[in-house]
Amino acid sequence: MKKLSRSKLKEIKGAMSCVGCPVNNSYGNTPEYSNTCEQYYLLSENCKRCVDVAFDC
Repeated sequence: MKKLSRSKLKEIKGAMSCVGCPVNNSYGNTPEYSNTCEQYYLLSENCKRCVDVAFDC
C-alpha cells in the first residue's frame, strides 16, 4: 500500500475547500506548535481537515 500526502488526500475527498481556513497554523500543546488544541477545537469541521494538528489534540 502506498502512502498518500495530505494534498493528495484532499483531492480524493472532492469538493472540500480550505478557503478562509488558517492553513499555515499548526495545533498542539507543546511550544513547537503555533496554536493550542483548544483553538483547534474552535475551528469549523471543514477547517479541521485543512490544518496540521498534533496527535494529542
